[in-house]
Amino acid sequence: MEIPKLFHPLLFSFFPTFYVYSQNSHVLMPTELLLPLLVISGSTIVGFFILEKILKNKIKVALIITLFLVLFFSYGHIYNILNDFTVEDFDLGKHRYLLIPFTAIFVLGIIYFLKTKRKLDNATKITNVMSIAIMLVISMTVITNVLEGNFYGSQTLDEEKMLGMGTSQEFNPNDLFPNPSSKSIIDIQNMLRDNNLPDIYYIITDEYGSYHGLKEFFNYDNSDFINYLKQKGFFVNEKSFANYPRTIQSIGSSLNMEYLDEITEQVGINSKSYHLLNEHLSDNKVMSNMKSRGYVIVNMGSMWAPNTGFAKVDVNLCEFKQINSNSLMNELLLSSMLGYMQERFVEQSRRDATLCTFDELYTINEKIPKQKFVFAHIMLPHSPFVFGPNGERVTPGIPLNSSEWDDRKAHVDQIKFANKKLKILIDNLLESDKKPIIIIQGDTGSLYTGGFSESSIITIRERLSNLNAIYIPDEKYGLFYDGMTPVNTFRIIENAVFNGDYLLLKDKTYWSTKDTPHNYEDVTNHLLN
Repeated sequence: MEIPKLFHPLLFSFFPTFYVYSQNSHVLMPTELLLPLLVISGSTIVGFFILEKILKNKIKVALIITLFLVLFFSYGHIYNILNDFTVEDFDLGKHRYLLIPFTAIFVLGIIYFLKTKRKLDNATKITNVMSIAIMLVISMTVITNVLEGNFYGSQTLDEEKMLGMGTSQEFNPNDLFPNPSSKSIIDIQNMLRDNNLPDIYYIITDEYGSYHGLKEFFNYDNSDFINYLKQKGFFVNEKSFANYPRTIQSIGSSLNMEYLDEITEQVGINSKSYHLLNEHLSDNKVMSNMKSRGYVIVNMGSMWAPNTGFAKVDVNLCEFKQINSNSLMNELLLSSMLGYMQERFVEQSRRDATLCTFDELYTINEKIPKQKFVFAHIMLPHSPFVFGPNGERVTPGIPLNSSEWDDRKAHVDQIKFANKKLKILIDNLLESDKKPIIIIQGDTGSLYTGGFSESSIITIRERLSNLNAIYIPDEKYGLFYDGMTPVNTFRIIENAVFNGDYLLLKDKTYWSTKDTPHNYEDVTNHLLN
């Protein structure tokens, strides 16, 4: 390309990648920039030279390519704006309608550029200036995020500080529950002391609310599944609440048996970076403890990116079902004119990953007979809604990258499907002569009454309401109590199975907004009232 005369196609090829990154730099690794930049800019350069050989006019070719880039990568954003937008019962948010004007603009643009006798120097100058301006704006946004520390990887976990997390919050549960239906810790310890160590299954059902949460916010009676769990010998905390409102916070806290106070101290309450939360999850205490005892650590793929980075995992299953591991590239495709095809690919990948996880869980004892700790993060009933109540294929009615998910019937349908698959799994696991420990927990509840920017009591109650059911062989639940939160789950199991001496932490629940994910508000009293 001629420099500086025709640099606008290259800058416009950079823009979509840097724009998406600038809006999500707190959750995206900088390395994710490489693939989309190479693909898009490389295609732009190759396309330029091919068309230049055909048309023999660099200025016209450059303008055609820039027009294509603008239309191609703006399509998804306009589609999301127009989705469900109607004019006199005419739904504008349909691909078949939107493609017509986009195609027409591109075709008419090509015709104009090819037919015009003008030199197009002014058009080139204007387009060059526009490309510089938008890249300067994006660059300033990225620089601001860097200066404020709001980018992924801006901090490093202080392991020495983390070792002391939560000690100030330790308490004896009997202080709060003077008459628990409990026996001493010795009862549970004696139960398993002379046996081989049990397999442990930690199953996360994403956005699966508690019995009372589903009743209150979905008018759905989940008693059939809850009664099934009780009949199988599970301890079910029917009024359970998660400790945190986001997956990375909730699971990270549970797998480290600690609250996240020290991370907040390190990054500051105004930070938007999720780097330390991911690092904290990756090298967590529970998997480290199990690894040191000779457990095989098994991870089931869930299409949730942090699941792929566990430090102590020995076996990863269903990895091949993971969708495009580059989140930035995936988002760019969803917002482009290829968005429809990418959505169908994502939906099928979600179905495949979910079914693969259940299939592997059904047969895992045959494949891995040795004692094992299995972490399975199942993306049910979390949107997108790709399963009907019997597992039939469903195509969501709204774009996958939309924030407007509010199909409560579809959410309940995926709960029904999850229940059926979980029943099969539980029956299968409990057929073994050596009964395992089974933990089934929602990382959080749903979020339909508001968003992360909301802090109303009703939104908090819906989001933090979570399924919480635990099975221990011989049903020795002396240490378990109503109101127990996930942060104490493995403290109790450590004490019961491995003769640990963990004190329990005071059960608390926290809320944080979208803009300040590390600024936690203690909302425990709101949930108890």
